[in-house]
Amino acid sequence: MMALFSDPSAALQSAPGWTSCTRDEVQAFCYGTTYPDTRDLSSHVLNQYLLDPSCSWLVQLDGSFLIILCTRDQIRVCRDRHGTGPSFYFSSKYFSTSLMELRDTCGGVAPNPEGICAYLRCGYVPASATSIQGIQKLAGGHMLIHDLPDGKQRIQTLHPFEDFLRPVSSQPLEELSEQYGALHLEAIRKRIAGHNSIGILLSGGYDSGSNLMALRKVWNGEIHSFSIGFKGNQWSELPVAREMSKRFETRHSEYELDGSEVRYLPELVQSLGDPFVEGGLMVNHAAMKMAAANRPDMILGGDGSDQYFGTSGREVALHLLARKTLVYHPIRMAAQILDTEWVERGGLPYRIRFHLKRISDIMAGDQFGFSEKQIRNFLSKPELFSPHIVSRSKASNFDQLYTAHFYECDLLKTIDQVILYKASKVAEMFGNTLSFPYLDNTLFEFLKTVPVAFKCKGDSLYQLARGRGTAKFLLKHHYKPFLPESVTGKKKQGGFAPMALFFKDEHQRRHLMDFILESALCKDFLNKKAVADWLRGYDQEAERTGEWFWYQQARSFQLFNLLTLAVWWEIFMARNNTPSL
Repeated sequence: MMALFSDPSAALQSAPGWTSCTRDEVQAFCYGTTYPDTRDLSSHVLNQYLLDPSCSWLVQLDGSFLIILCTRDQIRVCRDRHGTGPSFYFSSKYFSTSLMELRDTCGGVAPNPEGICAYLRCGYVPASATSIQGIQKLAGGHMLIHDLPDGKQRIQTLHPFEDFLRPVSSQPLEELSEQYGALHLEAIRKRIAGHNSIGILLSGGYDSGSNLMALRKVWNGEIHSFSIGFKGNQWSELPVAREMSKRFETRHSEYELDGSEVRYLPELVQSLGDPFVEGGLMVNHAAMKMAAANRPDMILGGDGSDQYFGTSGREVALHLLARKTLVYHPIRMAAQILDTEWVERGGLPYRIRFHLKRISDIMAGDQFGFSEKQIRNFLSKPELFSPHIVSRSKASNFDQLYTAHFYECDLLKTIDQVILYKASKVAEMFGNTLSFPYLDNTLFEFLKTVPVAFKCKGDSLYQLARGRGTAKFLLKHHYKPFLPESVTGKKKQGGFAPMALFFKDEHQRRHLMDFILESALCKDFLNKKAVADWLRGYDQEAERTGEWFWYQQARSFQLFNLLTLAVWWEIFMARNNTPSL
């Protein structure tokens, strides 16, 4: 869908899947669904807007949607809370749900160095930037206001940080546990209502297991479960997923990644728009491909549960202890001193720096891309380098810092721009309907009032810093009695692939490296010699055994970043829409 801000009606009225409603010189255009289902979404939205033009009612609208409101003086574009509905890209004159379509409309385009540097650093291009100059994107939970006729544009958040600073509940644990279970069950009911066949993503962990257990309470029909494993890898959770499938009587399908799936990267890049890499990208692709062969009406995913409860409790505690004991600045200094090329080669110095950076830069979130020094070295024009500014929190206790980290890292970064962006776009590629019960709006509002002590349980700051806390405590407390010990007693693996898997085969690895070096990326934007030197170093260490897992993971993420950017450059910049890996 492509339209002009100055005259959007014709394009929106003819776009497939969009509904519209007009009254009192106001037009509402909507795409998507809500929970519970609002049968005539555009009429509902128009009624709400006429009652309250400030759009404050949007925060209560739960679902996966894109809304465009047009008046004589203004156009407002609103995305659902986490951006699981259609993407929205815009320039000063045009807007579209496709970055490629907008690129073609804008004619001659240039790469955006700021966006590409950010991508190389963290694996995605943070909103509102994109990888193309002159084009922006609207993040989930935000509203774009485009004034007519002067074309002034501004973006507003619909969920400011102050909205999360609610008085915490004084209810005892058991009451909160029962409320959580009831709300989670209702979230599932709303999502499966009106559907005849249900699928579920089943990893073998607490989140997918609790989804399945709750689903069986309200659904007696067939459930098709989908699980992904990794060939020859100890992290595979397929045995646990099979046990869960047998216990709750699902029709089970599974697939093992072997690394050859990297060949699907070009079609993923075309669909995702901006260059994007995340550990679960190929996991989601394989799962959605399996689901498409069976085509359930609705598929339930477990994404977002970790982040809604908050993550990095140990690092938050260590950060606070460092500040309280006056060692914070020495830790930061040590991390900076260790930010050198020789430390990048692994070993104990790398491991020390890895942990020091996670403690000192607590608000940076997980970043498995390249360091700023490496990025500057890669650029053929180093003056194009765009530095990253890490925010610092002034929170003085665990609850405050944990909440700030939840908002800035877990919510705005990980949920909105990484895991749900990935999961929803890959589902869209295959025509699947994927929904996330843990991200239900009512459940979300409830969790805002739950004490941090029931989200990340620990006896003291010192015990949390030693890694003796319990993440997602309330969820685990509620569902532990109903799940097998194989789920409740195992160490969490998570929904990511061991990234070295895609470069384990020597022939494939060197073929992919050659693709990077021969791509237009290394002719037009990156320093080919610097990239070749880095690739040579990776190739030399690829056969080494005994390296720390997170070192291997980080290095393989970096190679995947370069490969994805090379594919993206071929498609979006060189306009070669069919690059082959």
